[in-house]
Amino acid sequence: MRGRKFASQQDIDRHIANGFGGGAGASYVPWLRVQDVPSIGRSHKIQGVKIDRIHHLLSDLERSYFLVCEFSEDVVDIREQYPLLPSERAQAIATSIDVRFPRYPRTTLPYVMTTDFLLTVKDQNGNFKSVARTVKYRSDLVGKGNKRTLEKLEIEKRFWQGQGVDWKIVTDEFFTRDLIKNLGLIRKYSKLPRDLMKVSLHSNFIDCLANSREYPWTLATCLRKIASLLSISYIDAQAIFFHLVWNKVLKIDLVSSPLHLTGLVPDFEVIQNFIDISVKEKMS
Repeated sequence: MRGRKFASQQDIDRHIANGFGGGAGASYVPWLRVQDVPSIGRSHKIQGVKIDRIHHLLSDLERSYFLVCEFSEDVVDIREQYPLLPSERAQAIATSIDVRFPRYPRTTLPYVMTTDFLLTVKDQNGNFKSVARTVKYRSDLVGKGNKRTLEKLEIEKRFWQGQGVDWKIVTDEFFTRDLIKNLGLIRKYSKLPRDLMKVSLHSNFIDCLANSREYPWTLATCLRKIASLLSISYIDAQAIFFHLVWNKVLKIDLVSSPLHLTGLVPDFEVIQNFIDISVKEKMS
């Protein structure tokens, strides 16, 4: 699909009218899509597991933060490449701090700036609020050569602060390589076939897993033994394990070490809520 070009205000107005940058949840349409932005790095189009739509991520760093947001229980909506509209508000901020406002290449048309992520999050009191997050490599924020980047970030910061929206920069120091690798692995198992979603099966699986604590098995060996005990395939046992980790029924350290089938069974904790649900189902 060919990318969009902006040469006039009419182009911008037309794209707004067509829904770009609007909507929420599965109906949200990013202002920028992968095909709209010539990238010197890697971009990604990813089907969401939390929000049922294709997400457009313009760098590996955006993908990393996206995985963290999908895994977080606090994040309930993810809107990437969110436009700072109306653009006149952002332009006025630039003028007030004596910063040159960006324009589209080879035009005098003011650029529609975007924030990497506008998230809807649930706080500890159960209330929902929006937060804006920009992701940057730490190296892009230091040194004289990055003055222009910092100027545009200041516009973005003031735009959101003016609307009472919390805005922060997230750098690559926010997450470990192991965390992103692990999330990329277990995310594939966020949903399972219906025949593997029985609570009784998961309960029996966890019982078997708990009984394996005393043995120095690799994760692969442990899952093969559980598969035999439950009369399921090894592939199904593997899928259930990763599914339970993604859905936080099993809590393990995803930050400090890679999750390998050839490694020892990781230390884990079973979340009590799951045990309560399982007991209720068995008693009903």
